[in-house]
Amino acid sequence: MKGRTVAILALLAGLGLALLVAANQLLAGRIEAGRQAADERALLDLLPAGSYDNHPLTRPIPLPPSELLGSPPPPSAWLATREGVPVAVLLPATAKGYEGPIRLLLAIRPDGRLLAMKVLGHRETPGIGDRMEPARSPWLRTFTDASLAGHPEAEWRVKADNGQFDQIAGATITSRAVVSATQHALQFFDGHRQQLLGSAGQASP
Repeated sequence: MKGRTVAILALLAGLGLALLVAANQLLAGRIEAGRQAADERALLDLLPAGSYDNHPLTRPIPLPPSELLGSPPPPSAWLATREGVPVAVLLPATAKGYEGPIRLLLAIRPDGRLLAMKVLGHRETPGIGDRMEPARSPWLRTFTDASLAGHPEAEWRVKADNGQFDQIAGATITSRAVVSATQHALQFFDGHRQQLLGSAGQASP
C-alpha cells in the first residue's frame, strides 16, 4: 500500500512538473509574441495602415558600414511591400545631437521621397529635445516628401543657416543634426537603392 501511495505521488509530481513546463513555454511564447508586437508598433507605425501586406521585420536587410548613417551604424533596414511591390524602406540613422546621439527611423518611398520619420531615442535637454516628438510638435512632419531631387545641396540646412528647413526654437544644434542626418540617409538610400528595394525596386507603388 505504501509503495502504491509513493507511486501515485510520484505520478502526480510528474504531471505537475509537466504542466509547469508547458505553462512556462506557453507564457514564454506569449511574452515573445508581445515583444514582437511592440517592436512592430515602434518600427512600423510610420507606414499608413493597409499600405503593406508583408511582415518587414521578419526579413531584415543587412546594411554595409557607412558614415552616412551615423555612428554606430545600424545593422539592418526593412522593406515594406504590397503584393510584392516595394512601398517603403525603413532605414535607421543616427544624428549627432547636442547631448549625444539621436536615433532616427526614416520611411523612404521607392522614388527617394521621405514618407515619414520619427525619433527612436535621444539624450537632448528635456523640454527641448522633446519637441522632436510628434505629440509635442509637428516639426518632423515638415520633412515629409523631402528628397535629394527636390532639394538642392544648399537647401539642406536650417533656415538660420539660409537653408530650407525650419529649426526647433532654442535647439538649433539639434535641428541642424537632424537635417544633416536626414540628408545623409537619403544619400545612402540613393546609393544603395537596388540592395534596399531588391529585384522589384524598379516598380513604384
